Amino acid sequence: MKKKNRFSSIMRSTSFVYVIAVLVLACILLRFDAPLPVAAALILISALMLLHLILERRGRIMKIERYLGLGLSEEPSENENRLPFNVPEPMAGVRVDGTLVWYNKAFSDAFTSGGFAETLDEIFPSVSVDEIITDKGSRVIEASFGQLSYRLHPTVMRNADPDKAAVVIFAENASDVNLLKSAARDARSVVMNVKVDNYDETVADAGENEQLELTASIDRAITGWVHDAGGLVRKLEKDRYVVVLQSAAFDRIVADKFSILSAVKSIAVLSASAPTLSIGVGVGGESPAECDSFARAALDMALGRGGDQAVVCDAGRFSYYGGSTKDVEKRTRVKARVMAQSLKEHILAAENVVVMGHKNADVDAVGAAIGVACAAFHLERDVKILLNTENAAVRSLVDVITKNHYHDGLFVGRNQVKEYVDGGTLLIICDTHRPELTEMPDLLDIAGCKAMIDHHRRSESFIEGCEMVYHEPGASSACEMVTEILMYMDGGLSLSTIDATALYAGIILDTKNFVFKTGARTFEAAAYLRNAGVDTIRVKQFFRETPDDYRQKSDIVASAKIDDRGISHAKVFAELPAALIAQAADEMLDVEGVTASFVISRDGDGVRISARSLGDVNVQLICERLGGGGHALVAAAQIRSISVNDASKKLKNAVDDYFNG
Repeated sequence: MKKKNRFSSIMRSTSFVYVIAVLVLACILLRFDAPLPVAAALILISALMLLHLILERRGRIMKIERYLGLGLSEEPSENENRLPFNVPEPMAGVRVDGTLVWYNKAFSDAFTSGGFAETLDEIFPSVSVDEIITDKGSRVIEASFGQLSYRLHPTVMRNADPDKAAVVIFAENASDVNLLKSAARDARSVVMNVKVDNYDETVADAGENEQLELTASIDRAITGWVHDAGGLVRKLEKDRYVVVLQSAAFDRIVADKFSILSAVKSIAVLSASAPTLSIGVGVGGESPAECDSFARAALDMALGRGGDQAVVCDAGRFSYYGGSTKDVEKRTRVKARVMAQSLKEHILAAENVVVMGHKNADVDAVGAAIGVACAAFHLERDVKILLNTENAAVRSLVDVITKNHYHDGLFVGRNQVKEYVDGGTLLIICDTHRPELTEMPDLLDIAGCKAMIDHHRRSESFIEGCEMVYHEPGASSACEMVTEILMYMDGGLSLSTIDATALYAGIILDTKNFVFKTGARTFEAAAYLRNAGVDTIRVKQFFRETPDDYRQKSDIVASAKIDDRGISHAKVFAELPAALIAQAADEMLDVEGVTASFVISRDGDGVRISARSLGDVNVQLICERLGGGGHALVAAAQIRSISVNDASKKLKNAVDDYFNG
């Protein structure tokens, strides 16, 4: 029986029939007294044919073993020999070059429709055999064929010798599983927190009837939008709503790019400003409660970025929609008074104070730090300012302080500052809220108490654990915010001429001489500083340029290219000071027809991008696509390990995405 099983497949072959026919012919010739040599020759031919058939069969088995590595036994049964071909699921053997050595009937029925396929990429173009061998078949591969989804389970049979490697692929139809996953994902809860940014300001100038109509119009717009999506909405306060809906409906809202933002802004009102919304969305949570937590964090992010936008928090990952409206002042003097009192209490409770700004500190960061130091001096606390890098304007400011022997020993570097920071230190961060951008991030973990004052639109990274956070994206500068704190700090605080000049210089820098982001509060702060004795001529001297700087800036502006959308774009292949690049971007806005300007310059092994806008283009959204940020009118980005030309291509794609979005 064993021998029968071994040769049963050979006996069924056509060649075996020929062998039997030759033997029968030899027997017939012997029966009729044919010459013996003729009959012997026929018998020999039959034996040789049978031997060839056996060797050919054995060669095929060895070939399968060589490419599949199945480890077939010395005397395999017929069922064992045909095991991979009888598997009911699609299965195939592939060479290193992607050639299909063999595949079973299930594979043929599923992918070739009775035809013939020579290589794996004819069926799965996205699957790389090289990657499978490199990974040693350690991962399952998702692939599609037509409308069906498959999970490919590869096994590398001979990975010790890549030139002779063979891969066995088992294809699992995952379409039903994916449908179930998709249905489960579509049924997940999504929570939204919606807030009318400027409700009080919008209704302030309207009459009683108009206020009711405005409120009703906003309610109708929001509830209609949610009900069309099949969601649930509840109004919590006069300007706050909570929305719950399913993920499938939310996908349609995203595809529609949160049309409710523009719908609410289009509501006709009699006041100076139209209503705008901030929307925080929480998705991907393990429970509705966690989604609500994500939604609250997203709403804080939207408000911190100036409002009029939707921010989606998907399990900690943020994405942004809208945000095209210019920042407007939404601050109140009450908050400034509260922050002044809070800062005073924290300074009095601290043993000493250390102030730091952002890397590559500018006059706004240093001026704000000097203002905070003035408050600490007034409250009789020892204070130091960490300053590592100085541009020309900052150097001029520091030189003025040093030459006048004012605030002796106020500025310290990295090597000295750790002597002053411990558990009793109040660390005040000015002009940034991103920990990685501070002068010395290590201090954030050493100081016993932290306070933060910043006017930049909020980004994903945010300094955590601050006992005091004064974050106002509507303010023109950190110096303006610190000036207001000093205005409302009781106890007879008075500013010296140098302190006032430093703060005024910071406002001048960030507003570009009261052109950008300048509100009524900005002028009030400037008037307060002017009364304190600001030396405007000295401020002008802080920002003077050398002839070489002026020449380089002019060359950058002259080399800029302007497209039909009013985007001015210049490339600088030399490594120039960041302040000079920023000034060149400012100057480019003076060219007729330019609505936004970008300057790309070499910065170490990467590039630095400075962006400016007159208001029609939100350069912050463009820079965020490049890993940067800032304001709608003033933004920047840094990209590491990239050439100027490659960065220029990335910038062009980001600008195209902005206009197409």
